[in-house]
Amino acid sequence: MGLIGSILFSDRTPAMLKRSLDLNAQKASVHAANIANAETPGYKASRFEFEGILRGVVDGSAMPMKATHAGHFGAPIQDIRSIQGVTDIDLTPGRIDGNNVDMEKEVSAFSETQIAYDAAITAMNKRSGIIKSAITDVK
Repeated sequence: MGLIGSILFSDRTPAMLKRSLDLNAQKASVHAANIANAETPGYKASRFEFEGILRGVVDGSAMPMKATHAGHFGAPIQDIRSIQGVTDIDLTPGRIDGNNVDMEKEVSAFSETQIAYDAAITAMNKRSGIIKSAITDVK
């Protein structure tokens, strides 16, 4: 990672945003697979969850934190970077052919995931703009 990368990703907020992007991309892939298999007999929809895990790590309720300095708060960056989502198979009953993909639910969830992804991108772009402005506006 170069100088700009180390500046952009050197604290908890950008690390959380970057991990959120990665996990939202994985979640979108699961929804896309469900949508693609909506007509496949016997296919069971999958669910990918990470929001609660990410929230727990960021607010400290999921992992015990160790402060190395009185001014330190929150989860260490390595804890944020190590967050993994959980994929589960939806076992709710489906159609007569065994498929349980609910297209309306999948399209809605896919849209929500896209909005969350876009929000993280916007936040990262704002941060990089602030850093760029700080670097280029030195007087």
